Amino acid sequence: MINPWNLMFRSTTIVVGLIVCTVALGGMMAWASLAPLAEGVVVFGKVSIERDRKTVQHLEGGIIQSILVSEGERVEDGQELLILADVSVAAGRDQVALELSNAIATVDRLTSLYEGAQKVNFRPLKELAIDEIERNDIWAKQTELFAQQHATLEADISVLDTRKTGLEERSRNLASQIKTNKNAEALMREELTRKKALLSEGLIRINAVDTLKRQLIDLEANLIRIKTDKNESESQALELALQISQRQSQFKEDISDKLVEATAMERSIREKLISAQDTVNRTIVRAPQAGQILNLAHTTVGGVIIPGEDILEIIPTVDGLVAQVEVMPIDRDSVNVEQRVELRLSGTNTWRSPLLTGAIEQISADLKMSPNGSYSYYEATILVDFESSEKLDVNALPGMPVEAFIFSGRSRTFLDYVLEPISTTIRRGARE
Repeated sequence: MINPWNLMFRSTTIVVGLIVCTVALGGMMAWASLAPLAEGVVVFGKVSIERDRKTVQHLEGGIIQSILVSEGERVEDGQELLILADVSVAAGRDQVALELSNAIATVDRLTSLYEGAQKVNFRPLKELAIDEIERNDIWAKQTELFAQQHATLEADISVLDTRKTGLEERSRNLASQIKTNKNAEALMREELTRKKALLSEGLIRINAVDTLKRQLIDLEANLIRIKTDKNESESQALELALQISQRQSQFKEDISDKLVEATAMERSIREKLISAQDTVNRTIVRAPQAGQILNLAHTTVGGVIIPGEDILEIIPTVDGLVAQVEVMPIDRDSVNVEQRVELRLSGTNTWRSPLLTGAIEQISADLKMSPNGSYSYYEATILVDFESSEKLDVNALPGMPVEAFIFSGRSRTFLDYVLEPISTTIRRGARE
């Protein structure tokens, strides 16, 4: 005989079970049809620093004098990395500095001569870092040459000026003689007038008048000769003054031509010194940026660096990680610059690796091929937020694998994900 209580108990358990199943299924269906899920693209790639990797080279090469860094060491921007032996390089620079010192002193000497200075106004040569004894020797030679040229000019002008002064003095004396002779001529004419009057009265003989006339004629002739001599002296004095002016002008013109040549020479040698100084400066190889030393090619003091060869590479210290990921062509329309990204370093323990955030910084303009040529992809660069990268408790090295989720900015429900393949199949089937 069946116990009715047992049937009732059994019926209640069944009902409750059905209710629970119904509620659970209904809740799941409601969640699947209503709850939005972020839509995006899952991509894979690796940590990369290729865009900022700096390769250090040396233009001239040389012999290694000392190595100041080691593989993997972190360096600061401008820090000394290597020092090359610089004996011949420094000697070449010092030789050019001496040439430039001579050129500068020559320009200073010619400038002082052109300006009519009584001594050479030398410019300081501290920037050239030459020995003080050598500098004084250069200045002494230029000062001596300045004195010789100045003395030669003064001697030439002095000779001409002395002759000019003598002619001017002679001209003044002749002018005085002319004045005296004119006075004598006036008195003689007065005396001739009186004697003619006495001759007309018969008081004197005619010989006395004739004698006085001859004397007057001689006086007039002498006066003409003196005037002629005076004019010649004045003309010669003017000619000598012109010669003095021409000598000074010619001297200035010669100095000016030499000054132009010397200035051009100074400029040319100064450019050579800049090049030589740059070569000296390059004997100290410095870090072009802060970062970590990688692929140090030389570890032996005394080794030879070939001109233009790679010495080492520096991986920069960046604010945030950089990752290169591969986007499949089918997902390209869902990936754009500045889209937000979530990623993990899959090369570490997943449960220990924090979830990082970042954004798409760049996407390649064309497809790229995989190393084995089996598939093509677009390369996207992801810049991880600095605040997010600080969560990492491990050192992210180049080449570590990365798994990323790129948010498309759209959302769909779980039910849409389930029904989309079914609806696509039905749609294709209906077309067929």
